[in-house]
Amino acid sequence: MTQRHLIRDDRIRLDTLLDLDLSFRGCAWNLGYSPTAIANEVNENGGREKYDPYKADKNAKKKRHDANQCHRKFDKSNKHTRKAIELLELNWSPTQIIGRWQLEKGVKPFSKTTIYNNVNPDKELCKLLPREHNKYRRTKAGNSLKKLREAMSTKKSIDERPDNVELRKTIGHWEGDTIIGGEKTTRILTHVERKSGYLLAELLKTVSAEKIRLESIKSFSRVPTNKLKTITYDNGVEFSEYELLERQLEIEAYFAHAYHSWERGTNENTNGLIRRYFPKGTPFSNIELTYFEEVINKINHRPRERLGFRTPHEKFWGVNIRTGM
Repeated sequence: MTQRHLIRDDRIRLDTLLDLDLSFRGCAWNLGYSPTAIANEVNENGGREKYDPYKADKNAKKKRHDANQCHRKFDKSNKHTRKAIELLELNWSPTQIIGRWQLEKGVKPFSKTTIYNNVNPDKELCKLLPREHNKYRRTKAGNSLKKLREAMSTKKSIDERPDNVELRKTIGHWEGDTIIGGEKTTRILTHVERKSGYLLAELLKTVSAEKIRLESIKSFSRVPTNKLKTITYDNGVEFSEYELLERQLEIEAYFAHAYHSWERGTNENTNGLIRRYFPKGTPFSNIELTYFEEVINKINHRPRERLGFRTPHEKFWGVNIRTGM
């Protein structure tokens, strides 16, 4: 199509084509519009027999004008604005004002959000609002979440991760995630080394991006620096301080695609082992730290078939196997 809306000259040409008894498809081909656009134009303006290009153009301009009313400036010199203020003084809400306007007039001079946005900054007028604030204002929590998401927008995708990580040829490539407790506020932070399956875990009574970063550093402090190369997380905002983590640990962080848990399969499988001890719904706040550490130790000393029945602990730390079991 050459343009989005028909103009006056197009409508005059359309009228001529209709007189020649062309189909809507034929008119559309000649004018450069879709058949649907031509059919809608004609049917909304009396059909083929009664189509008047001048009246149709006038109707289109009125429809566009009415549709743009919500963008009109909210100003006290405007009679619609003065009427809105009068109704606010009668304790009408912006929603009620606009809804009633639309019911009576068929059009609205502006949107209810326009009323909120223009009345709120005025110290006197804002007192007329039912809650004295914009119903649609962003909350502090919303602002914080927005900032976290913006921070995550610069993250490196798993697609950028070196190919050798996928091959599991060397130790030092990790996957990270959290397991949610029954209270929804507690977590278990897990990091699993891809080649060995070795698990690092921390029990968290509270969760925040800063807490995750600090506890991650605590976990990795027990690991030699030559065994810290990359880490792959999911897209949770709790990992939004990954850039600080990268600098402090000198490690490269990557993120799996959303809803692609299999891209962190080692981590997901290990989390499943932890769930055998702490099923879904278990309140993590009731877990004794000594028992928690015992569970992690059991998992790290559990033989794995893919490791030739060596344990993650043995594989990660290079422990020699003594025969004669």
